[in-house]
Amino acid sequence: MLLKIGELAQRTGITVRTLHHYDKLGLLTPSVRSEAGYRLYNRHDIARLHRIQALRRLNLSLQEIAELIQGDTADLRGVISQQILSLEEQIKQSQELRERLLELDEQLQQHDQPNMDYWLSTLEMMSLRSKYFSPEDIALWRQHKDVSSGKMDMAMQPIVAQIREFMDAKIAPSAPQVLVQVQKWLETVHQSVPNPRLLKNFADMHRDEPSIQAMSGVDNAMMDYINVAAIEIRYQIYRRYLSEEECQYFRPSFMRNMDNWTELFIDIKKFIDAGVEVTDPIALKRIQDWRSMFLDAWGNRVETAQKIRQIHEKEPRLTIGGGLSQEVLDYAVKGIRYIESQNSTASTSPKAAKTIPKKSLPQ
Repeated sequence: MLLKIGELAQRTGITVRTLHHYDKLGLLTPSVRSEAGYRLYNRHDIARLHRIQALRRLNLSLQEIAELIQGDTADLRGVISQQILSLEEQIKQSQELRERLLELDEQLQQHDQPNMDYWLSTLEMMSLRSKYFSPEDIALWRQHKDVSSGKMDMAMQPIVAQIREFMDAKIAPSAPQVLVQVQKWLETVHQSVPNPRLLKNFADMHRDEPSIQAMSGVDNAMMDYINVAAIEIRYQIYRRYLSEEECQYFRPSFMRNMDNWTELFIDIKKFIDAGVEVTDPIALKRIQDWRSMFLDAWGNRVETAQKIRQIHEKEPRLTIGGGLSQEVLDYAVKGIRYIESQNSTASTSPKAAKTIPKKSLPQ
């Protein structure tokens, strides 16, 4: 069987242009030339073409196909492995796209007539999310329906608008009307995103992405404003039970250690989820960090720190916001009590007692 290029194209559904391209690359060259000078494809050429097309279905490049057809099969397994990885990535992307579309559809159902701005801003948020959240984080994120369904966003809009008015009016973050709105902010976030790691990633995304700030109305200046107000809320609760002198270290300490506290809450939550006991050395190290920062907030006055523990039992609002939860607090308190019990035991043991030299004894 001998076929001209047009006949081969017609029978195989491949364009003449593609066959010319294969010829130019040396991938498929007609083996026969007729007496009239036509270049003809024989059975061998047609079989080679079918092999090329089969390999093309594996999404291989023409260069890779040429190497394989020429008999260089040494890297065949490597090529196949690479294609498997490529397909797995495509499957993953398709699954992520499906999840995004399902999530977007669910969010849009919350609005009778969603406008294009809302639709696009939601899609942009979802696109950026993978930059800041691991697949495990996103799976955990979806468990918090208030966030994934857009309910948190709807609840936050009037709060953000009111806080923006306060900022524009140059009202101090410690003003009573500001604290009322920031308390609402803290409660909404706490209910919607109780996991400290997700909360930190969410905050980082807002800090770093101007498009997210434009969409939500929450820029870096507002986040700083809210953080100052959140510390003030806690300060005023403590002042109901403590003197101004006892509270004098609280504000500067928490401003200085705000990020450290967040990281600490994240680590403690990891220990809890992994079933790590508070007596485990890795947990004790972080609980010791907690104890150090806790004492720093109260001027290293142990008697004041003991009062704070009682205050926390009376004031559950102190565990709202910043990634702190009652679960995390209970774990830390248990660990601190263990550390203190160990210190107490060590200080009263015979080996720890110091022997007073005879010459220093009173005569």
